[in-house]
Amino acid sequence: MDHHAQRVPALRVRALPKSTNAYGRVQAGWLLEQIDLAGSLEAERLSRGPVATVAVNAFQFNAPILLGDVVNLYVDRLRVGQKSVTLKIEVESERMEGECVRITEVIVTFVAIDAEGRSRFLEDKNQ
Repeated sequence: MDHHAQRVPALRVRALPKSTNAYGRVQAGWLLEQIDLAGSLEAERLSRGPVATVAVNAFQFNAPILLGDVVNLYVDRLRVGQKSVTLKIEVESERMEGECVRITEVIVTFVAIDAEGRSRFLEDKNQ
């Protein structure tokens, strides 16, 4: 699968033993943490400040992530509103043999927050 050959991942991370279960497969919680990190980096850039995750659609594993895989997370902007940013995050796993496997795709919404944690307007939503 090389439809991402020209794209740069927002985040690349290797699946290490601490992220896997007893059978060498990545735990769903670990992947959700990586999705949140990749998405928040883009949402913070777009909102020019801190954000909080407010929604993650259901996601389904198309294949497992294995110990040693390099996980690539690609982030695309779907919507920038007055106070929120909605992103599509695609996850692929590069196997140690070089094969790329599509793992999942999720839609995540972040809300811009101020220093007290209250929602705020984005400074410039025409970015």
